Amino acid sequence: MLQNEVWIDNNLEKSERLFVLLHELHERNLMVKEWDYNCAYENSSKIEYHCRMNPNELHMALGNEG
Repeated sequence: MLQNEVWIDNNLEKSERLFVLLHELHERNLMVKEWDYNCAYENSSKIEYHCRMNPNELHMALGNEG
């Protein structure tokens, strides 16, 4: 695995991929800041849920994750 690499399941529905990618990128970025996994996961789940409820914000949120 390369540094800063995230993996997502290739069996995901196409409509789910960007939401899961957002979750994984956000989680990785928090863990780089030394958040523990459980806190990073919980925070990332909130961001993912927010974007699922507000899909027009998804691309901006992805851009914020670099």
